[in-house]
Amino acid sequence: MALLAQPANAPSKEIAPGIFQIGAVRLDKEKRTIQFPAAVNMTNGLVEYFVVTGTGKLHESILKTDTEPSQIHVAMLLLGANDSSTNARSTNVVGDKMSVEVSWKTGPTNKRVRAENLVFDSKAKLPMSNEGWIYNGSKVIGGTFIAQRDGSIVSIISDPLALANSAQADRDNDEIWFVNTNSVPPLNAKVEVTFQLESPEKKIKDAKNSK
Repeated sequence: MALLAQPANAPSKEIAPGIFQIGAVRLDKEKRTIQFPAAVNMTNGLVEYFVVTGTGKLHESILKTDTEPSQIHVAMLLLGANDSSTNARSTNVVGDKMSVEVSWKTGPTNKRVRAENLVFDSKAKLPMSNEGWIYNGSKVIGGTFIAQRDGSIVSIISDPLALANSAQADRDNDEIWFVNTNSVPPLNAKVEVTFQLESPEKKIKDAKNSK
């Protein structure tokens, strides 16, 4: 797929009232959610990303997906997320607060957890706290939508070129985040990732940049 300067041009199809399909992404306007398929990429080890594509940093991401970052971005824009992708100069992670959840089947049982439950904070010796995530929308640089090029969808450490980032105060520490082996599904297990936009009008900024 071509790298996109204007990812909002991707087509969408209404499949039910208020439900839209954009490639592999399903959008629910009433619930203010998007969903897309992924698979477990790592079941142990140090990580810096939560979801990437096949062109992303697979050696340090818990999940992998074939879903196009541009399609995810279009869906989030349709939900009302701020489009910060055109601000190529900013190096801060600034955007809209959202939650990320992961669901999968274990036999006949459906399981659903917050993304934070699949990440272990070795500093606190606990699963990552539920601080939520920031949808910052990546960037367009030189006509290229960088999340599409790099395959970076959800980052645990600070990465303004990814679509979304952790809201953790310690997200810049790339030595403390590990796969939570007690909670993660088996390797290659199919999962569904859900983003829920919490407040598109409210900007979330790193505390050190808001003083």
